[in-house]
Parts: sequence; structure tokens; C-alpha cells
Amino acid sequence: MNKYFEFNDASQNSHKFWEINQRSNNVTVTYGRIGIMNPHQIVKEFDSKDSAMTFAFKKIKEKQAKGYLQK
Repeated sequence: MNKYFEFNDASQNSHKFWEINQRSNNVTVTYGRIGIMNPHQIVKEFDSKDSAMTFAFKKIKEKQAKGYLQK
């Protein structure tokens, strides 16, 4: 699973992206301002594929609640 989201708020000059990639029992999250050279990246390893998927879906719901839109 690979999902990409963006958040744009011109009033706050905020143009960010957030991407999550789940493969087997690993989840990689990449985020930062749109257009930066070296975005932040976090890799988490879980005990099972199911717990990795549960984590990924939870984080996706959190970002959507904050106003991030899937692209």
C-alpha cells in the first residue's frame, strides 16, 4: 500500500505533503514541505503485517481529519 496526501492552506502559507508506504511488516512515512530537497522519513517495523496495516490506516485517518487530501 502506498498513499500520498497534501495539505494546502494559503492563509498560513502551508504547503505540505505526507506519504505512507506499507510493505509486509514495515511502514515508511515521508513528510515535509512540498518542494524541499530532503524530506523527513521514518521507518517502523512491526511484529506482523496486520499490525503494520492497522497502524497505517490509523495514521491515514488522523491526517484526513487534519485536512490532508489524497492525491
